[in-house]
Amino acid sequence: MLEILFGSPKEARTMYSIFRSISETFLSELQLVNNQCIKITPKSWDITLEHFVIPGLIQFIIGYKEQHLIINMLKELYYFSEEEEQQQILHITQAIIEGEREEIPNVQKLTSRELVVRDALEEFLRPDLYFTYSSFQKFRLHKYFQSLREYVDIAIEEYKMEQEYQNFIQSLREYIRDNESKIPAIHIVFDQEYAIYNENKCIIPEDELKKLIDKEFVSQHPMYIDTKLLAPLVSMVPLKISLYANDFLDGMIQTIQNIFEERVTIHRLEEFYR
Repeated sequence: MLEILFGSPKEARTMYSIFRSISETFLSELQLVNNQCIKITPKSWDITLEHFVIPGLIQFIIGYKEQHLIINMLKELYYFSEEEEQQQILHITQAIIEGEREEIPNVQKLTSRELVVRDALEEFLRPDLYFTYSSFQKFRLHKYFQSLREYVDIAIEEYKMEQEYQNFIQSLREYIRDNESKIPAIHIVFDQEYAIYNENKCIIPEDELKKLIDKEFVSQHPMYIDTKLLAPLVSMVPLKISLYANDFLDGMIQTIQNIFEERVTIHRLEEFYR
C-alpha cells in the first residue's frame, strides 16, 4: 500500500481527480480518506508505479503546483511584491516552458523539469510507504527547484529587457509628441536594408540624415537608438510614414510602429515602385 497525506483537502481532491483521470486499470484500489489522504493498493507495484503513480504525481507537481511555486519563488527569492509584476514574469516563464520563446538565448539548454521530477520520484517511492507531500516537496525536489529557477532567471531577465524597451518606446513617443515636425511625410523602404525617402520618393542621403539627428536626445539613449535609421527618423518627427516591406515581422518595423503608432501605414514592397 502507498499512502500520501496532503496539506489540505483541496490538494488531496486534486490529486485524487488526477489519479482517477489517468486510468483505474493499474489499481486494485484507490481511496480518498478523510479528504486529505490518498491510499493506493496496487495489483502490481512496478506497473502501478510506472504507469500510474509517477505520471499522476508529475502532473500534480508540474500542472497544479508549479504556478504557485513560481509565484512564491518570485516573492521570497527575488522580492517581487507587486502582483502585476509576478503575473507578467509568470506568463513569460510559462511561455519559455511551453517553447513559445525559442528566440531567447540558451532556452534550448534548460533542464527538463519532467525528467528531474521523475528521477526524484523513482528514487524515493517504494512499496508500503507512507509520506506527506509537503515533506517530499521540501526534501526531495531540490533539483526540480533548481531547474525551475533556471527558467525563472531567464524570464526575469526577459521581463527587465521588455520593461526597458517599453520605457525606451515611451520616451520616443513623448519626444515626437513634444517636438515640431521637420518634414510632413516620408517613405521608408525595407528591401534587404532600410532607406528613407522624402514625400516625393527621392532618397534622403545619409549625410543629410546625420545632420537631422538631435544629438542631445540620442546621447540619452546610446545603447538603444539606431543612428542610421531610428535616430534621424525620430528627430524628423514626420507626421506621416509610409513603410514598404515584405517582411512585416522585422524587429525594426515593429519598433517604428510602436513609436509612431497611427502615423504609420504599411504597404507591400512592390507598391513603392509603382
